[in-house]
Amino acid sequence: MRVLTGVLGDCVTAGRSTSTDPCADAVALWLGLHGLAHQRTVSHAFPRPADLVRHFAASLSRLGPV
Repeated sequence: MRVLTGVLGDCVTAGRSTSTDPCADAVALWLGLHGLAHQRTVSHAFPRPADLVRHFAASLSRLGPV
């Protein structure tokens, strides 16, 4: 979590993320991606767009356009 928080903090410093709490947003990103990975493993019939991971990660980390 420290690495993810640090990287997200670096994104804030570089102006790439609008996060005001990199620690909380890192936890949200970790939990969201963990849940997505779990659903991909257990529910093959779950409908999802092809770019879901990019959208999901960008939203939870508050990243701007890449």
